[in-house]
Amino acid sequence: MRRTYILPLFLLTSSILVSGCTKKHEEIDLSGIHTTAETQKETMPPTTAAVETTTAAIEETSAPASDSSANVSAKTETFQAGTISIEYPVVSNLSDSKTQEAVNKLLLTNATAITESFTEDTPVTLDVTCKVISVDRSRLTVVYKGTCQAEGSPYPTNVFYTNTVDLKQAKSLGFNDYSDAYTMAGYVMSEDVEFYQASPELTRALLDHRSASSVEEYTQLFNQADFPLSSAPDAPFPESFSYTHEGVLYFSIPVPHALGDYAIVTFNIDGK
Repeated sequence: MRRTYILPLFLLTSSILVSGCTKKHEEIDLSGIHTTAETQKETMPPTTAAVETTTAAIEETSAPASDSSANVSAKTETFQAGTISIEYPVVSNLSDSKTQEAVNKLLLTNATAITESFTEDTPVTLDVTCKVISVDRSRLTVVYKGTCQAEGSPYPTNVFYTNTVDLKQAKSLGFNDYSDAYTMAGYVMSEDVEFYQASPELTRALLDHRSASSVEEYTQLFNQADFPLSSAPDAPFPESFSYTHEGVLYFSIPVPHALGDYAIVTFNIDGK
């Protein structure tokens, strides 16, 4: 049975300051902290307007598919527009050609949706790679990682987002399709929380940063996570993304640049 974490809501909340495609550096003592590659890429903070995307160039590479795919496969192609490069998956061998076309359109749209967060007057360099975590006839899960740097910014921002697509209905699945925001918010604020590939030093720093947040704040964050994006005008690109793999839920939370821009929380769905 899944454990429900309910914690006091009197903890102080914190806000993230956004500038271009980076977050302002927060003063944190990081003596002795060494992060891994997995903990140094995160979601893009929101800005406005869209980048011109009409001159996309495609480069084909290979991407793995799971053994249970039953001939469904996913290859990786690259969207290229100026200083923006984004890998994305393309599915083949679905039983219905119209559904396959809709799925591939959705995958490309979601992979490049991050570009709509940029301002028109600030040049941005964006480099995003993708990894297909799993694919079968029912579902595809892909993870995107990379870096983004606005012209004039002192450092690049780490990028992390994900997309889980129902291949039968050609629709995106999100946080509340395999968990619920309030329970996971309580888990993040609990003593049981686990961070993916975080050293003991980094874990302590992440816990210190977390103490300035609240269950309410994380609940709101997770309710706005993942694709499909909100249809509200000027809705920001999500600051949290999630996916499941082999009975584990992985989901990101935004953290200061000094801590890697994002951290990945893990929750054992089968064991709790």
